[in-house]
Amino acid sequence: MKYALVWLLALLLAACSDSELAKESPPEQQDVAAERADLPATHDAQAAADRRRSDWLLIEHAGWPKKPAATLDSPLLEPGISTPALRPAQMGDRPLLAIVIDDVGQNYAQGQRLIDLPVPIALAILPQTPAAARLAEEAHARGQTVMLHLPMENGAGLSIGPGGLFSQMSREQLLASLVDSLGRIGLIQGVNNHMGSRLTAERAPMDWVMGELKKRGLFFVDSRTTAQTQAAFAADAAGVQNLSRDVFLDNTREPEAIHREFQRGLALARKNGYAVLIGHPYPQTLDYLERWLPGLADREGVQVVSLQTLLERKYAPTATSD
Repeated sequence: MKYALVWLLALLLAACSDSELAKESPPEQQDVAAERADLPATHDAQAAADRRRSDWLLIEHAGWPKKPAATLDSPLLEPGISTPALRPAQMGDRPLLAIVIDDVGQNYAQGQRLIDLPVPIALAILPQTPAAARLAEEAHARGQTVMLHLPMENGAGLSIGPGGLFSQMSREQLLASLVDSLGRIGLIQGVNNHMGSRLTAERAPMDWVMGELKKRGLFFVDSRTTAQTQAAFAADAAGVQNLSRDVFLDNTREPEAIHREFQRGLALARKNGYAVLIGHPYPQTLDYLERWLPGLADREGVQVVSLQTLLERKYAPTATSD
């Protein structure tokens, strides 16, 4: 009986001890169950935020949704934007295609693969990137087009990297940043926008940019990251020669998807006399271009040319009859 009482007393003491320990445990230990209960909702919210960010990046890097390829008899452009079709006689007998590769400058080897392609390619180089100056010099020496890929503010507040232009900047601040970026990469022949769905939709900043480009004799390519873009209108008003993107090549980084977009570019070139494609230095894109560009003119009847060639044809004076 004595041993039974001792055993019962030990059990009671242990229970009291556990209760006191629980009361004295740190708050983070006491709240473990509550935190675990909250985890699914937290994870769901983060996943939703990640999806929104991913969707916006697709918009910024791939343009706004276009009409399906089945409607190639009508313009494959965003609502409210149209690219004038140049007459075949004006553009020459063969449809022309120009290719711009954005986001160059982070990786020297990727840039070298672009320079080595057997056709004219425009390298759109981000400012303040490790290989920017070297790639610009080597591309120019090989006859490839060198462009500044100018970061501009997007509508989601995503990071655009150093040298960016923002809508809250004054004219003086914006031009100071633009001039700094232009001075960091030598031999620049033109500019296009990196992201920019917010800034390119605002006319005043676009007028300031185009005024500086006009003074320097640079052309502009509107990447069209928003259907409300004012960039081409501002360029025309300032007398800056300009072109606009027709197709983004590698929104989906798969060979089949890249091939479909390339075929869309060829179809537009045949329809309008020319087309401008924009891609990125992804491994899949580089592999595709290295495989398909050699012999393209003979296979498809479409010639890859420089942006300058398209600009010369676009802005060539038209003959007038007496």
